[in-house]
Amino acid sequence: MTKPFITYTTQIEKLKNEKNLIITNTDFALTSLKNISYYGLIDGYKHPFIDIHTRKYVNNTCFENIVALYELDEDLRELFFKYLCRIERKLRSSISYHFCQKHGERQEEYLNPNNYNMIPKNMRGIIKLIQMLDNISNKNKNHKYLVYQRNKYHNIPLWVTCNALTFGQISKMFEFLLQNIQGLICQDFGNIKKNEMIIYLKVLTLYRNVCAHNERLFSYHTYIDIPDTLIHKRLNIPKSGSKYICGKNDLFCVVITFRYLLPQADFLVFKKQLVHIFNQYEKKISNLRLDKLYEYMGFPSNWKHITKFHKI
Repeated sequence: MTKPFITYTTQIEKLKNEKNLIITNTDFALTSLKNISYYGLIDGYKHPFIDIHTRKYVNNTCFENIVALYELDEDLRELFFKYLCRIERKLRSSISYHFCQKHGERQEEYLNPNNYNMIPKNMRGIIKLIQMLDNISNKNKNHKYLVYQRNKYHNIPLWVTCNALTFGQISKMFEFLLQNIQGLICQDFGNIKKNEMIIYLKVLTLYRNVCAHNERLFSYHTYIDIPDTLIHKRLNIPKSGSKYICGKNDLFCVVITFRYLLPQADFLVFKKQLVHIFNQYEKKISNLRLDKLYEYMGFPSNWKHITKFHKI
């Protein structure tokens, strides 16, 4: 069965009469549904307010409660995306610098499979990576700076090509680099272990896509867990069996990753802005308390202590 099309007015009547959602300002509800859509707003953010058995809204939930959560998520996406882009930018710079320092600036070098870690499990991925890099350096016409380099110098150095790569592509390139180059890049980020960096970048790629595509962020979970860290231990995050119950594949795992990959000054500003977003949310009309919201995001109640101790 498919869901039939219904008008905005019918959507509002359904929410009030069938779902027990309180709507006191019909004009506000109508405008919100027009600007965001029923699917983006209601289907995206109703879950914390719904009784899972009756599928109706509980605790006198009003339309403004859902909008407040949507706006919080919008603020979170903007903040997290900003610092994800900073890590992405530094990764581009670090990879191109250390690769070219070892292999030179000719594009033939980053198109040479021998300049990557050609162990059996990597070979297929490296071939795909080189095909993608070859397409960018020799065929791509969407970026004027690539066309300029190609026409004037008949060569596109890696530090130019890297600008045309997505976060996922540049992260995959890191995974396939020779280990000595990986080590130098990890030192640029505070001497992170190579295998940990690979996982961090995979997780951040997924969260970057969520932010870039305006998908629901606050309750998003990845299929990959970040490694256990000293931060998990210092915050006394409880475990279920041998696994920490939060900070592994939720939004708080991104905060932990930021603690390791961002410069100290940047992380302190990020944390201050994050606290401000939560404080502003508490001032809005909402029956979803902040401690309950923390559960959806994987934040322990003492998460602000993350800067009170060394990360290693």
